[in-house]
Amino acid sequence: MLKFDKEKLNDFAKKADIKFAVLFGSRAVERVADESDFDIAVSLKDGKSVFDDLGKYSEMLENFAKIFSANEDKIDLTDLNNANILLRYEITKNGVLLFGDPQDYEELKSFSFRDYVDAKPLFDLEDKIIKKRLSFIKENLAV
Repeated sequence: MLKFDKEKLNDFAKKADIKFAVLFGSRAVERVADESDFDIAVSLKDGKSVFDDLGKYSEMLENFAKIFSANEDKIDLTDLNNANILLRYEITKNGVLLFGDPQDYEELKSFSFRDYVDAKPLFDLEDKIIKKRLSFIKENLAV
C-alpha cells in the first residue's frame, strides 16, 4: 500500500482549498512500476480549475511531490472539476480518496457513474465508427 504523510497532506489540502484529492491510475490499483507516476485528480472548493493559477498549480506539484517523496515530474495532476464524463468515471471507479469528505465523494462517484451510463451508448457508437474507419483504411489504403 502507498505510504505517505497523511497529516502533511491534510494540512496542505486545507490550506490550498482542496475539496477532493484522488489517487488514480496504476498506483491506485497497486500495479506500480519504477517509472509509474502519481496520477492525482484534484477538485478545488471554489470550483475553479487547478490550471487557472499557474502559481497555485506549481505549489500543488511541489507539495504533492514532498508528500509522496517523489520528483515533481512524477506528479500528474488532473482537474476533477472539469474532467470529461469518461475521465471522471475512470477516476472515481478505481480511485483512492486521499483527502475530502467520504460521503461527498460517494455522491460524486454515484453522479459520475450515472453520467457514464447515460453517455455509454454514445461512446459505443464512437468506438464502432472508429473501428469502421480503421477497417476502411486497412482495406483501401494498405500498402
